[in-house]
Amino acid sequence: MIENTERKQVRKTKAREEILLILSNSHYPMTVEEIHSAMKHSSADISTVYRCLNSFCANGMARKEVNQNKENVFSLANNKDVHYVVCVKCHKKIILQDCPYHEVNEQLEKETGFVISDHNTEIYGVCPDCQKSKAK
Repeated sequence: MIENTERKQVRKTKAREEILLILSNSHYPMTVEEIHSAMKHSSADISTVYRCLNSFCANGMARKEVNQNKENVFSLANNKDVHYVVCVKCHKKIILQDCPYHEVNEQLEKETGFVISDHNTEIYGVCPDCQKSKAK
């Protein structure tokens, strides 16, 4: 992680190192509050977490997306294109193995002239367990 902060010209601090470690260990994008509550080795306040995350995003080290609750969520920016199916009842998240949007992006580029640089998407529905419990 330290190499990332040095390579991207982001000043190395204890809080930044811990935030990067938390994001690297997470299997899904996290809210600022989730990241802050997961911090054990730094006394950083929540505004410091916001500043660190904004710095990471500005330097291409993290991604900011919006979840189903209209909250900003953050994840490490790697070359991996990850999408989730999220249950609107129990909030279970399942990672989609393939990105369903590459062909759509190509079509949008042809139709609009835009060069699509990124996308983020969560798909919402009701998981099989919640469907079963509703039927009972």
